[in-house]
Amino acid sequence: MLRTTIQGMSAGVVFVATMILIWIVGPEIETHYFPVVGKLNIERMEDAPGGQTKIWASFRKLRACEYIGIAWYRGDRKSEFTRVSLILDRAPGDDSNPNRPVGFQRSGPWTVDIPRHEIETNSFVQLFHKCHFAWTTTTEYYP
Repeated sequence: MLRTTIQGMSAGVVFVATMILIWIVGPEIETHYFPVVGKLNIERMEDAPGGQTKIWASFRKLRACEYIGIAWYRGDRKSEFTRVSLILDRAPGDDSNPNRPVGFQRSGPWTVDIPRHEIETNSFVQLFHKCHFAWTTTTEYYP
């Protein structure tokens, strides 16, 4: 009886430790090996008033996950950066759901609060989705 109790408690500890490990390591593995979307392809950029940039883009959605949000940053991911304003405008007549189906997509215009000459050299973008209950899935979207 004591042996069975100890085995049961040991199995419980192993199970809990495994779940904690998955919860800690899972988001990193998913970000690097199972992104929700492919990389953002900027198709067109135009200068906008106030040092902003209008962007038209395309990308391929790879997994059917619920869209939560997008964040555009000015600066270097490895040192210093600041989140900037991003307005996701839509083309006239586009009243589609922000949760897009899997496949090739086009989007824009988006208004980004970064000068055009810094978009490609001094910015990065992350997307956030809900793919399952355990965590929010982050995709390194651009560059």
